[in-house]
Amino acid sequence: MKTIILLAAFTSALSAGTIYSVTDLGSLGGSSAIGFKINNSGTVVGWALTASGDQHAFVAGSAGLQDLSPSFGSDTFASVINASGAIAGTSYANGQAHGTIWTASGSSDLGAGIFATGINNAGVVIGGNGHAFLLAHGDYQDLGVLQAGGWSSASGINQNGAVVGDASVGSGFHGFIWTARTGMLPVGDLGGGTSHATGINNSGAVVGTASLASGYEHAFLAMDAMMTDLGTLGGGSSFAYSINDSGAVVGYSWLASGISPHAFVYANGIMLDLNSLLPKGSGWELTEAYGINDAGQIVGSGLFNGQVSAFRLDSNNSTIQSSSPVPEAGTTTLMLIGLALLVIARMRNARTPSEPRP
Repeated sequence: MKTIILLAAFTSALSAGTIYSVTDLGSLGGSSAIGFKINNSGTVVGWALTASGDQHAFVAGSAGLQDLSPSFGSDTFASVINASGAIAGTSYANGQAHGTIWTASGSSDLGAGIFATGINNAGVVIGGNGHAFLLAHGDYQDLGVLQAGGWSSASGINQNGAVVGDASVGSGFHGFIWTARTGMLPVGDLGGGTSHATGINNSGAVVGTASLASGYEHAFLAMDAMMTDLGTLGGGSSFAYSINDSGAVVGYSWLASGISPHAFVYANGIMLDLNSLLPKGSGWELTEAYGINDAGQIVGSGLFNGQVSAFRLDSNNSTIQSSSPVPEAGTTTLMLIGLALLVIARMRNARTPSEPRP
């Protein structure tokens, strides 16, 4: 009975108006910007093109978009931000990658030949320097490689210290998960022999992309020994980049039209095109979603009036906004069922076949 009541409440509320409001995060004077990750306080990091043509890392919060390397004459990229506002990323100097950490007191160079790709709330940094590494309290730990491989790089870490990334296996690549107890283990694939792991939540659920026997790539969700194919929005391939502690996944998928990808959100068996949940006439086409926090805010990149822009999505529904920051088990399921019902209703009332579909 509780489930029926909650489902009815979600469906009623969602049918009353637009699901998400969308915010343009701004620019650094150039023609493009990408929002890559968001922490639970709603602060976003990513990179944007400057007027001089360089890509610069940025942080966007209540004070607006801030260039993290305003005097730097080369490219910088911010990959993730933790709860305290520490940011991990990579700067390029004379064509050489340097792992970089930005904090309120300034930036720290981790050295040449290093990519910094993640940082958790304890300040543990991950990345790659030929091998995936973990940096804690000033000490580097080499996470190794998979059997028959010689290269690895980390891409995500949770608050328990579990790490995911990619490693070479013969002539191909496999996503991996590493813990202090098990070491590095492959996450598997979807029949095509390759995979890439991009994110992990605090329950140990891993997301990424894996190849099919057909040659296409599909977003996946892996938990323990089970890997789930998340499907697509009608096209051949899809890619997942982030998962929150409710199990909601974001990424992007090609459409049946094959013209351009669309950003998606997925939970409990339902993949939805985020464009179908925006106000009509918003001026946006959301093409990629890269980050989601535990409040359900989503960041990525899209076309705003034809220009590549970074976005942040916020729930525009009081029922969803009033839920706890980390929804209880089953809430995400109900929300996505409600969203699906709304999209179906819109599809039935559509007068044009070009409207985005889940």
